[in-house]
Amino acid sequence: MRCLPLFALLLALASSGCSTPGAFFGATAGAAFRAHQLRDDNHALVYLYRPQSAWADQELEAPALFLNNQRIGSLPSNGYLVLEFEIASYQLEMRRPLFGTHWTLLADGPLDFTRICSFALDAEAGGVYYLRYDELNPPPVSDQAPSQGDGPLQLVSKALADTEIGPTREVQPFERIVASGETERMQRSFWRKVGKSLDFIGI
Repeated sequence: MRCLPLFALLLALASSGCSTPGAFFGATAGAAFRAHQLRDDNHALVYLYRPQSAWADQELEAPALFLNNQRIGSLPSNGYLVLEFEIASYQLEMRRPLFGTHWTLLADGPLDFTRICSFALDAEAGGVYYLRYDELNPPPVSDQAPSQGDGPLQLVSKALADTEIGPTREVQPFERIVASGETERMQRSFWRKVGKSLDFIGI
């Protein structure tokens, strides 16, 4: 009977966002890239794309995009996503899965080992944004806006995106994202309390 709590914990971890097979199991087979139109000037359009590379083609599991702590989709080699945002600030995270899950129960703590990068995107009315994900080849320094990205996920210009996004394939259908406040993960609050306690103790 002592195994039940451990089993419940493992089950919760395993259910925290299932992964998507990577390009190792087959090339991204969605529709060829096509531009989308904003339905009105009160929304913003976001393209998230990943240039093809030999290294990315060997992935067993594709990294996933999390938006305000919710999994939105995955991004295998040579893939792209199109999202339409309501005007708001969004916290974007890329997470690398392990054994079929993203282990988000451990997020924001010292054992958060699946997080790759994270940054806030302020979606402005009528804006069109190009997010480039590449773990080995960063965009040219001259094209990279200061503080507009984190590690392999960078906000780039339309000029650069136009030279790279054309060969990519659609990973999933176009999706509209409704603005909502970020839901703080319960473990973030827990680890903040631990940190404050350690400061009081003087360790």
